[in-house]
Amino acid sequence: MMKSRKITMVWKFIYWPVIWFFVFVPALFWPVSLHGILKISGMFTGVILLAVALLLTSAGGRTLAKWGHKEAHETIWPDNFIDFGIFSCMRHPMHLGLALFPVAVALMSGSVPAICSSGWGVSSALWFVLHIEEKDALSKYGLVYSEYMQRVLPFSFTVNCLKKALMIWQNKKAGASE
Repeated sequence: MMKSRKITMVWKFIYWPVIWFFVFVPALFWPVSLHGILKISGMFTGVILLAVALLLTSAGGRTLAKWGHKEAHETIWPDNFIDFGIFSCMRHPMHLGLALFPVAVALMSGSVPAICSSGWGVSSALWFVLHIEEKDALSKYGLVYSEYMQRVLPFSFTVNCLKKALMIWQNKKAGASE
């Protein structure tokens, strides 16, 4: 069981760079770029999307780093269940940010093949979260996580959720008692 868990942890780290790599490989073989207003609007949209991706990833990571461990911890993997702050409105903010990152970079690059393949990258990333991460969280937290799944969406772009992502930078739990 422990060996299987270690393999899963390694797989989680390897998965994201592999997805990002395959988003940009087609651009090496077919160097076609956007031009004019399409390139400018793509760059603008990419910058905004990158800011949102970084906000979601950092808010989730910072929340878990601050409150995701019961005491001194040996790994980065949280051992304390978190359902406040950004996690009160979305189960996987970090993963959503990681999934949006290649789309943002592809839009900023203006590379048509990268933009086209970034959709597949997002799809695979979201599949990974819903089939691998969810299963891992269910086995780790059991009934508590199952109930959490019933009331909180896996991903959310609501204004309220983005506000909660900003709250961590004010050192607040955003919705939980201190």
